[in-house]
Amino acid sequence: MNHLRIGAVPRRAALAGALLVAGLGLAACGSDSSDTGSDASPAAAGAYPLVLKSPFGETTLKKAPEKVAVVSDVDLDIAVALGVDPVIAPLYGEISSWTQDAADEQGFEIETFDPSDGTDFAAIAEAAPDVILATSGYSLEDDYEQLAKIAPVVSYQGDDGLTSMSWQERTDEVAAALGRQDEAQKVESDIDAAFADVRAANPDFEGKTYTQVNIHPDQITYESWTGSDASFFTDLGFVQAPTAGDFDADDNSVSKENIDQLDADVLFVGYPFGDEGLLTRSELESDRLFTSLKAVSGGHYAVIGDDVASPLTYKTPLSVPWVLDQLTPVLQQAVAGTGTAG
Repeated sequence: MNHLRIGAVPRRAALAGALLVAGLGLAACGSDSSDTGSDASPAAAGAYPLVLKSPFGETTLKKAPEKVAVVSDVDLDIAVALGVDPVIAPLYGEISSWTQDAADEQGFEIETFDPSDGTDFAAIAEAAPDVILATSGYSLEDDYEQLAKIAPVVSYQGDDGLTSMSWQERTDEVAAALGRQDEAQKVESDIDAAFADVRAANPDFEGKTYTQVNIHPDQITYESWTGSDASFFTDLGFVQAPTAGDFDADDNSVSKENIDQLDADVLFVGYPFGDEGLLTRSELESDRLFTSLKAVSGGHYAVIGDDVASPLTYKTPLSVPWVLDQLTPVLQQAVAGTGTAG
């Protein structure tokens, strides 16, 4: 096991390429039920024993937990935002700046494991958690049974919960299990206020249709499909483009021949994989079909920086305020028509 301490890692900019940030094994604990397919949320908060349901089964939290493990960066952020110092968490090379700042502010030093070979069940078991937070992660379906033998699991809810749950829903799910609803309400209220301030200061955002895509190695990914967590943009007054309804979590790829599906009042494109993407920025911006889009020719196309692409896709109560600060000038330029012209 390779243990590191987050508190000992220097503050750094976020690791932008970690678009699979949430892709670790998720958690679970000592449950003996195998009732799969449940969409139910935890029972009334603060009432223990508490049955924690998931699409893969149930675990029971017998009392308020004191030792909390997390198995994704998203769940780490949720825990820290709620004032919880996890006993163990994954570390993907570098700690995100917003996580580091919040951990430092609270004096947290978090023991971590290296997730490059998958979820380190032994390290998690050694930390002896009372509960495992797993509201985000791409290997939970495979990991649930083994993790459930370690501790009760706070899972994402619903068969499509991995991609469709908003950061607020994940935060509320965790807060209910940990008995930290007041902390969650304060965090969410503060962020709501920040978005309201930006929205009020930018009335031109209101009603503008938008499309958000990322250029992955194997496809152009339509990120703002109907049913995705579009709250970052919609909370600022934007609305999803009509073509958003043509995509979903299982079919969100845009072919090069159908780039016209990206058009909207404003278009935001991320290139988190650089030259390893299906199209590089220079290749896409020299594509005749792309440059013919109204959003592009009118200066309403903007590039989402590498450092912003990942936290914008995998939203947390710590990353969202940071992204808001970074992205507001970009949104203003795109709406004004002074963005990147094709």
